[in-house]
Amino acid sequence: MEQYEVITEQLEVKKENGMTIRGLIYRPDAEGKFPIAIFSHGFGSNYRELMHHGSGYAESGIVCVFFDFCGGGMESTSDGTMQEMTVMTEAADLVAVVESVKCFSYVDPDAIYLQGESQGGFVSAIVGRAYTEDIKGLILWYPAFVIPDDSKRRLESGDMDVFGLKLSPDYNKVAADIDVKDLQTGFGKPVLILHGNKDDVVPTEYSRTAAVNYGYATLKEIKGAGHGFDGKDSDMAREASIAFIRIYQGITELNFFLPDK
Repeated sequence: MEQYEVITEQLEVKKENGMTIRGLIYRPDAEGKFPIAIFSHGFGSNYRELMHHGSGYAESGIVCVFFDFCGGGMESTSDGTMQEMTVMTEAADLVAVVESVKCFSYVDPDAIYLQGESQGGFVSAIVGRAYTEDIKGLILWYPAFVIPDDSKRRLESGDMDVFGLKLSPDYNKVAADIDVKDLQTGFGKPVLILHGNKDDVVPTEYSRTAAVNYGYATLKEIKGAGHGFDGKDSDMAREASIAFIRIYQGITELNFFLPDK
């Protein structure tokens, strides 16, 4: 497999509301247009927790974009506060990033993959469903499809804290109304889901159900992994994600990650 040298570039996307989204791009140092993975971080996190994966994508001929959601975490480099954030504000941020990067000279606009961890995976699923014609596939690491159910429980109990944080009242109201099954059955494109079977935040059963609903999907359960991947599990998840993109771009003929269907 050809291995590319890597270039990194800063990302800044100005939203219509005046807020700025900031992130980092890893891309192959070569001429041409390449597939792109837009990697969304989880609840309360930031892109710096994921950026160590970027070189692996770029070396394999894939542009990888990391960014902070506005108000997505306490250490976010993007504008906004967590009290302003909902999954739909994050979905709007992801759309803004997609619209920006698909115009880059080195990006193949017909090969856009959305990748996300936890809440970022849920947000990627929301955007994928809304923009099925623009998105080639989804890569979801321990996706938080549990969020609507958790939000409904919080609304019923009156306990509005999320992981000990007081968010906008809209956070739960917005999430509780999202139809997860529609997100999944309405996508109709390739999906890779990676989920630890010891996840105590998002039960693995949510990803099993998602894989069935998506239909054209591969679910890989990682034995012993919790909510988040470390060490060898993290490396394996990255390589599986890269292989998934390369397969559907016709770059490699590996069949291991193809759906059984």
